[in-house]
Amino acid sequence: MIKKYEVSEIDCAVCAGKIEDAIKKLDGVKSAQLNFIMQTLTVEAEEGDFARLEKEIVKAGRKTERDFEISEA
Repeated sequence: MIKKYEVSEIDCAVCAGKIEDAIKKLDGVKSAQLNFIMQTLTVEAEEGDFARLEKEIVKAGRKTERDFEISEA
């Protein structure tokens, strides 16, 4: 299943790349793409994993951008 999120508080493309790489490493994530210009995140994972993954995605993003947030698009 693929879910798309709006992201906020990403200040630069380099930070976006770091966050994307961290999300790709999360257990259960098949693929992830963070578009810095559009401020969107697309994640592919099993449907039952998203409740857990959303919390882990925010946690991973906050290691680079402390105010990082996601919301369903």
